[in-house]
Amino acid sequence: MKYRCQFLLLVLPLALGVSAESQAVPQAGKGGSEEQGFTWTETYEGSGNSDGFITDLNSTVGYSFGKHFSMDMGVPYLFINPSPSKTGTTSAYGMGNPYLGLRYSAKGCALDFNTSLNSAFPTASTAKGLSTGHVTVDWSNHFAHGFDPVTPFVDFGLGNSISDTRFLRRPYTSYGDVAHFEAGSELNLGDKFSVTGSGYYILPWGPQQVFVRGNKSSSGSTRGGVSLTRDNGVNVGFDYNLTRSLDLSAGYSRSVYNVLNTFSFGIQVNVGSLLKSHSGQ
Repeated sequence: MKYRCQFLLLVLPLALGVSAESQAVPQAGKGGSEEQGFTWTETYEGSGNSDGFITDLNSTVGYSFGKHFSMDMGVPYLFINPSPSKTGTTSAYGMGNPYLGLRYSAKGCALDFNTSLNSAFPTASTAKGLSTGHVTVDWSNHFAHGFDPVTPFVDFGLGNSISDTRFLRRPYTSYGDVAHFEAGSELNLGDKFSVTGSGYYILPWGPQQVFVRGNKSSSGSTRGGVSLTRDNGVNVGFDYNLTRSLDLSAGYSRSVYNVLNTFSFGIQVNVGSLLKSHSGQ
C-alpha cells in the first residue's frame, strides 16, 4: 500500500498534465469540494501600489461533482485607477475576459493535491489593457501536507499569460510563455483565522507582450524579452471566515525584482451557501 500511494502521487500529476495545453484566470480555493451541486460566489477584491489601484467584481458559478472534480466559469468587471505620476495611462473600467476552469482535488497518503486547467477568452478591450487579444491558458498544481496547525505547500504551473493573484493585480496583462512557482506555509489560528507566508517566482521564456491597463497610446502594447514579465518576491496573507458564507482577506506582496510594495484586500460572499441556508438545506 505504501508504494502504491507513492506511485499514485508521482504519476497522477503527470497523467493529468498530458491534456493541459493551456492560462491565467482567477483561481478558486485550494481545497476540494465535499458536496455535490452548484456553486456561486461573488467577490470584490483589489490591490494598490505606487502604480495605482485596481479592483474588480468577480462573479463565479460552477458545479462540484463530489470530492474530486469540479468546474467553474465567470467574468470579472475591472476598475483601473493608475497613479497620477504614471504617464501615458488614465482611469478605465470594463468587463474582463470570461473564464472557464476545470479542477481535480485529492487527499493523498502523504500529500493533499490539487490540479487545475484554466482558460480565458479574449472578449475584453485590448486598448484598455483588459485583454491580450488571445486565448490564454494556465495549468496549475498545488501540493500540501498539514502538521497541525501549520500546512506547508508548494505550487507550480505553466501558462501563456501571468494571472492576477489575491495578493497582486498587475498594472498590465501579458502574453507569452511563463512558468510560475510559489512555496510557503499556512498557519491556522483557530476555526476562523489563518495567516499565510510564501515566496514566489515567475520565469518567462521567449517573446513577451504586455498590455498596460488604462493605456492611452494607440499602440496598445509593448513587445520585448523576458525582462518585461520576470518577477520574484514574497507574500503575506490574512484570512478571516466571518461566517460560513462570508470570507475576508488582506495581503501584502513585495516584488523584489520590481522593487514594489503592494497591499491587497478581498471580500467573498458564498451566495450558494446563503441560498442553501435560506432554503433549509
